[in-house]
Amino acid sequence: MIAFMTGTIFEIRLNRITLLVNGIGYEVIVAPDIASESKVGGELSLHTSLVVREDSWSLYGFLSQSAKSLFEELQSVTGIGPKVASALLAVYGPDVLRNIIASQDNEALERVPGIGKKVASRILLELKEKFGASYKSKSALSGPWRTQVIGALTGLGYSQKEAESALDKVLESFGRTPTSEDTPEMLKLALAQSRQKR
Repeated sequence: MIAFMTGTIFEIRLNRITLLVNGIGYEVIVAPDIASESKVGGELSLHTSLVVREDSWSLYGFLSQSAKSLFEELQSVTGIGPKVASALLAVYGPDVLRNIIASQDNEALERVPGIGKKVASRILLELKEKFGASYKSKSALSGPWRTQVIGALTGLGYSQKEAESALDKVLESFGRTPTSEDTPEMLKLALAQSRQKR
C-alpha cells in the first residue's frame, strides 16, 4: 500500500495532481485548495490512501496524517464513500470536522453538498464514540459559531487553512469562550486578521 509520497508536481487539475516520483507519474485526488495552492514543477509531500473498487483504483492525497486518518474513519460510516468523505474534509478540514462531530453539530454537516439530514445524523451517531471523548477538551472552542465563521471566510475566497489560522489567532486573545451570539464579532475579527496576513 502507498502510504506517503514525495515528488515533483507534473500536472494540476481542479482536484487532481499528477506527482512524478522516481520516473513514475501518480494521479492523486486532492482537495481543491491543495491543487490551487500548488505549482507545476514544485515539490509536494502527501499522505495517501488507496481506495480499491471493482472498476477502479484511486489514490487520495492529504497534507497531514490527521486528514488521512479521518478520511478513512469517515468511510467506516454506513453509506459513506470516498467522494463524500473527501468533500467533508475539503469543506471543513480535519480539526474542525472532528469538533463538529464531537459537538454533534448536525446543521454544519448538512451544509456540505451531498450531505442530507439522514446522512449527517448517521455520521454523528456512528463516530461520536470516537471523537466525543478525545475532543471533549476542545469542544469549548467548537460549535456552530466556529463553522459559520470559517464557512463565511472560505466563501470570501480564503483557504480552509487561512480561515482556521485567522480564527485560532483571534481566539488566543478573545478572553472567553465564544457563543453563537459572538458569531458576528468573531467573523469581523477573523476577517481583519486574515487581511493582515495578505
